[in-house]
Amino acid sequence: MENFAEKTFSGLKNDVSTYVETRLELLKLNTYERVAKTVAVFSYGIVLVLLGFFAILFLFLALGFFLGEMLNSMALGFLLVVGMYLLLFCAILWFREKISAKVMNEIITAMMSKDEKEDEQTADPTGDAEGGTETGA
Repeated sequence: MENFAEKTFSGLKNDVSTYVETRLELLKLNTYERVAKTVAVFSYGIVLVLLGFFAILFLFLALGFFLGEMLNSMALGFLLVVGMYLLLFCAILWFREKISAKVMNEIITAMMSKDEKEDEQTADPTGDAEGGTETGA
C-alpha cells in the first residue's frame, strides 16, 4: 500500500513540476511577445514622427522661400516661418497632457489587443457569432 502511495505521489510531484515549468515557459513567451509588440509599435511611431518632422520641415522651408519672394525679403519670410514654428511649439506645450494621454492609450491598446483576441476565442471556441449550433433546415 505504501509503495502504491509513493508511486502516486511521485507521479503527482512530477506532473506538478512539469506543469509549473510549462506555465513559466508560457509566461516567458507571452512576455517576449508583448515586449516585441511594444517595440514594434514604438518603432512604427518613431518612423511616423520622423517622416512627419521632415515633411513639416520641408513644407516650412518652402513656405519661407515663398513668403520671402512675396515680401521681397528672405529674412522677413523666414522670420514669419519661425513665428509659425513658435506657435506650433506653444500649441504642443499647451496640449502636452492630452497628447501624452493619447500616446499612452495607444500603447496600452496595442499591448491589450492580444488579450482581447484570446478572450473572444475562449468565449466562443467554435467561431460561431451567435454561440449556438444550427440544426437542419
